[in-house]
Amino acid sequence: MKNITRSLTVLVSMLIFTSCQQKTTKEQNGKEDNSVLQSELLNYTKKINVQAKKDSSNSEKLENAKLEYTSKVNSIKICNNWKGKITLLDLDEVEDYSKDTVVMRIGIENNYDKGDQDYFSFVEVMPIPKNGKLYKKLNSIKKNSDIVFSGKILGVKFNNITPGYEFSNFFIATEFSDINPVNK
Repeated sequence: MKNITRSLTVLVSMLIFTSCQQKTTKEQNGKEDNSVLQSELLNYTKKINVQAKKDSSNSEKLENAKLEYTSKVNSIKICNNWKGKITLLDLDEVEDYSKDTVVMRIGIENNYDKGDQDYFSFVEVMPIPKNGKLYKKLNSIKKNSDIVFSGKILGVKFNNITPGYEFSNFFIATEFSDINPVNK
């Protein structure tokens, strides 16, 4: 009986320790992995684009689709462990900022199959310190690299609306909090 009680006590202690350790890791990271939302957003993007193409001559329906899409993107708020490909990466010194700051320009496309309009891109242009973690990571990543990234989603910007390709050029802005190359 003592052995069973001792074994149960050890088992319960291990379960509590494991549970606390997992909770601490999530708290340290500050966010949970929500990478499944990236594929859901792509599927939603495809659905909205099909509808926009069908309603290309109806400006009211197109505006409603934009509002619906923007609302969907805004509901996500955070991307954590999303995947993409760096399509634009510039780290330039600019006169307006001190020598220890660069202006970062990043463009990331999702890495799913993409057709003429069934994709979305993340972009950001902002000053960052040269001695910061983000600069060090970006400085070691090459353009066209596959990456995993996290950040706060800021909103949608629509560009160049053309009949039949209503949502072909739009970006989702984000504040990148982390970015890492994918190890192949």
